[in-house]
Amino acid sequence: MWLALPGRPQAWRAQGPPFLTVLELSRQAVELARAVELGEARFEFEPAGVRPLLTLDLPGRRAKLGPTGAWFELESSALLSALFQLGEALGLAFAEAHRVQVSNPYLVELAERCREGLSHLRGAHKPPEAEGEARERKSPPARGESRPLKVPGKLRRLRFEKLWEQRGLEEPEEARLLLGRHGPVYCAPGLAGAFSRKDGALLWRRAASLGVAASADGHAVAADDARVYGFTGRGAGARWLHDHDGIPLGPLLLSQDGLLLTLSEDRTAVAFAEASGREVWRLAPPRTQRGWLATQGHRALLSTDSGYLYGLDLEDGQVRYRLRSPLPFHGPPVAWGRRFLALLGRGSHHALLLADAHTGEAQWTFEPDLTLPSTPLPVGQRVLLAGMRDQDGFLVCLDARGRKVWERALHLGPGPYALAPLPRAVVVTSASGAAARVALSGQVDWHVGAAGEPLITALPARTARDVTLIAGEVVRAVDPRGGQVLAEVRAGVGLVALQADVRLNLYFLDDAGTLSAYRLGSHFAVVK
Repeated sequence: MWLALPGRPQAWRAQGPPFLTVLELSRQAVELARAVELGEARFEFEPAGVRPLLTLDLPGRRAKLGPTGAWFELESSALLSALFQLGEALGLAFAEAHRVQVSNPYLVELAERCREGLSHLRGAHKPPEAEGEARERKSPPARGESRPLKVPGKLRRLRFEKLWEQRGLEEPEEARLLLGRHGPVYCAPGLAGAFSRKDGALLWRRAASLGVAASADGHAVAADDARVYGFTGRGAGARWLHDHDGIPLGPLLLSQDGLLLTLSEDRTAVAFAEASGREVWRLAPPRTQRGWLATQGHRALLSTDSGYLYGLDLEDGQVRYRLRSPLPFHGPPVAWGRRFLALLGRGSHHALLLADAHTGEAQWTFEPDLTLPSTPLPVGQRVLLAGMRDQDGFLVCLDARGRKVWERALHLGPGPYALAPLPRAVVVTSASGAAARVALSGQVDWHVGAAGEPLITALPARTARDVTLIAGEVVRAVDPRGGQVLAEVRAGVGLVALQADVRLNLYFLDDAGTLSAYRLGSHFAVVK
């Protein structure tokens, strides 16, 4: 096996078992592809562990062999294509020579890795419209997005009417309310179910003695004492099942790169293969009582109350880095481009950390001097954080280097607070239903007062069809630009979750286990 470069027909050569050499080259190609995806400036590796070292200057599109070699032009995409095509060609040669090797799991894994790598190198194909091969179509809005209401003038009033109601749902205090394709998805530790948007009919239900983990797209993993089951969509039967060691699962379920990730007892991260249900990897951090799981690119991020944050390779669960903090982490890491934000603290002392998601290298730490801090919210090149100080709420804005840009008093009553993004602004809400819109320049655009007794906690605002919903004992629909109240719907002081879909249907979940749905009955506007 050899590498041919301009002016050097055999710049690198390896003698040995061809399959093992190609397998290692394909693994290194995957790492190179990730470096290109993350925009790294330099990548070094010894092909298949054989010298000389190959150094790639990715932005400069050049490379050199050895520490003192001369630079020559080399496209990273061309090198990746050659590495992946070599793996495909070798697998095909084995299969053609010995048909029994077609199902060899090692050859299958090599072929899948190379095909996936080549698929990422291919650009999108756009048929030439001049030849009539493409038809102009209006692109539909992305899933989870909605178009503004069509009104002839300035919107002044909305009216909502009750659609349906489901009572007696289990464990509502620990449940999550998600939005699926056909309606709301209810996820509690021992039960998950989806309901029809139109009439509240039960679309699917999953229950198990050791917990259920479910996601908005219909994936669910249920565990009992002997087995773990995987479900997809509305089908009553499990798509796969495997023997189980009896650890509880759920209710969080993340789907990424063909894997289903969940937590056991809120501290152990477990990954299952989406198609087969095979447990791919598991991580149980020591001395941990509470953990938070998130994904970012090819990394799984697990923050813990023991002061450690783990960056794992999604493919095999290998710990690529372990970030140590003298304070415990609070909440899941929040993705911000190629980096992540994490909140940590103890008592009244808190800090905000920014680190590289690929390497785990900490870039800066900021101490906001706030109690009851909210989950950080990145908006563009700014990071926003809300909390309490001297019996009042404050919103702090930081730049990409962790420097304070401005700070504003909120006057929303006692915390905690929740943040929700708007174009070039943020909406801050409190448990009492009071809210304020603050522009990224620091200007407070509008403010609405409390709406009854405080809820159990602050819920983030939801925006659909250019209408912002603010949670409180009375849920209010407001104009996101001017703050005018367009409608009010009584939800009750026990409200624990609020969602609004792309049709501006509202879904309320209260602490008694009642899920209520409202639809937009009419809207009124002033016509000039």
